[in-house]
Amino acid sequence: MYVTKHFRTFLQIGLISICSYAVVSVGASVPAYAAKAAETQQVSAKVGKPLKKARELMTAKKWKEALAQTKEAAAITGKTPAEDAIINEMLAYCMMNLKDYAGAAATYETMLASNQFKPEEVPKRLLSISQLYFSLKNYAKSIQYSERYLKDNAGDLEVLRQVAEAYYLQNNFARSEQTTQTLIKTAKQKGTVVQEDWLKLLLSAQYNQDKEKEIVTTLEALLASYPSDQYWSNMFKYASDSTFSDRQIITYLRLMHAKGLMGQSEYVEVAELALATTNPGDAKFFLEDGFAKGKLGVGATKDREVKLLALAKKQAAEDIAVLPSLEKEALAKPTGEALVKIGEAYLGHGQFQNAVNAFTKGLTKGGIKIQDDVNINLGIAYIGLNKKDEALKAFKSVPATSKLALLSRLWAIHAASVK
Repeated sequence: MYVTKHFRTFLQIGLISICSYAVVSVGASVPAYAAKAAETQQVSAKVGKPLKKARELMTAKKWKEALAQTKEAAAITGKTPAEDAIINEMLAYCMMNLKDYAGAAATYETMLASNQFKPEEVPKRLLSISQLYFSLKNYAKSIQYSERYLKDNAGDLEVLRQVAEAYYLQNNFARSEQTTQTLIKTAKQKGTVVQEDWLKLLLSAQYNQDKEKEIVTTLEALLASYPSDQYWSNMFKYASDSTFSDRQIITYLRLMHAKGLMGQSEYVEVAELALATTNPGDAKFFLEDGFAKGKLGVGATKDREVKLLALAKKQAAEDIAVLPSLEKEALAKPTGEALVKIGEAYLGHGQFQNAVNAFTKGLTKGGIKIQDDVNINLGIAYIGLNKKDEALKAFKSVPATSKLALLSRLWAIHAASVK
C-alpha cells in the first residue's frame, strides 16, 4: 500500500508552542513592607536610614539607584535576621523591576535556605523561583522548585504544564509525557477542559519516543476535541493497515474523501479498487468528484482518467439496472453475505436507505464473515441519511479487538462532527 506507517513529516503539526511564562512580580507591597518594618522598629536606625532612601527611590521608580541604596544597607554588619529578610525582599524587588531575574532568583533561594519566609509564604516563593528559572531557561532548577511546590499543590495545572514543558525542553521526553499525562488526568478530575496545547505537548513527547500506539490515542483525542485537517492528515498515516482487503482500503479512502484530503492518486486508486470489487457506483462517484474538483482530468494522466470514468459510468448504469433483481435473489439465500454485497452496491450509488435496508437484513440473516466491515458501511449509509445517532451506534459496535477498530472510531469521530 502507498501509506507508510512511520513518517517523517510529523513536525508539520506544530508539535508544541512552548509558552514563556510571565515572571511573577513580588508585588508593589515590598516598599510598604519595608516602611512598616521600620515603623515597628524591626530595623535599627543605622539600617533604616538607607532603606528609607531606597524606598523613596523605588516610589520614584529609580530602580538602579534604589538597588544601590539597598545594597548599601546589605553591606552593614551586625544586622538582625529580620533586617536581612527585609533587605533581601527589597533587593529582589529592585532586581525584578530591572529584569535581573537571575539575581532575583538567587536572592529568593538565599531567603528560602535561611528560612526568611513565613511558612504561609513559602509556596508562593517556590512558585516564583520556579518561574524565574523557567524564564532563564534553567529548566533543571525550574523543575526542582516546581516539584517542591507541587508536593502541597498537586492540582495546580499551570505548574504541571510548566514542569512538563521544562522536561520536554531538556529532551527528557519520557518524564515530559508522564507529567503531561498527570496534567490531563488532574484536569479531568477537576472538570477542567483539556487544552489543545497539552495534547500537542503529549503528542510531541510520544513522537520523540516512537510510541506509535500512544501517538494514535493522543491524535484521537485531538481529533475528537480540536479537529483539523493537519491532525486528520497525520492520523491517516496510521489508520491504514497492510493487511486490509481491497474493500477495507475503499472504506479507509472513503473516510479520507469525507475529510477532503484525497489527492489525484487516491481518486484513481479507489476507482480502480471499486471496479475490481464490482462496485462501479463507487468508481463513478469518486471519479466524477475528482473531475469536478480539478483533481482529475489534467496533466499527463488525463486520457487515462477520462477512459476510466467512461468505463465506470457504463458499468454503473448496468449495475443499477440489475440491482433490484439481484436483491430479490439475495433475500432467498440462507446467509446474509449476498445481501451485504448488495448493500455495498447501493452505498456506492448513493442510495443510502436501500443500503441500510440491505445491510440490516443481511446482518439479521447472519452467517457474515465481514461483520465489522458491514457495520462500518452501515454507519456510513446512516451518515448519508443524516442519522447521526444510528451511525454512531453502528460504528461503536465494532469491537476494540477488531483490526478495523481504529478505522471505526475515526468514522465515529467524523460522524459526531457532521452537522
